[in-house]
Amino acid sequence: MYLPRIDETKCTSCGECVDVCPAEVLEATDGTTAVAQPADCLGCESCVSVCPEEAISVEEI
Repeated sequence: MYLPRIDETKCTSCGECVDVCPAEVLEATDGTTAVAQPADCLGCESCVSVCPEEAISVEEI
């Protein structure tokens, strides 16, 4: 199981992570990006690799 986290102090809500996530774990609403479905995370770290602000981390739990 994996736990994605978004550092809100770094995130600019560009939406790159939302677009690349194959499991639709992340969502962008009202100018913010959030982890909407953490249990669905595959641990692929696609979101980590596309984030221009390095605001996302994925931890194996």
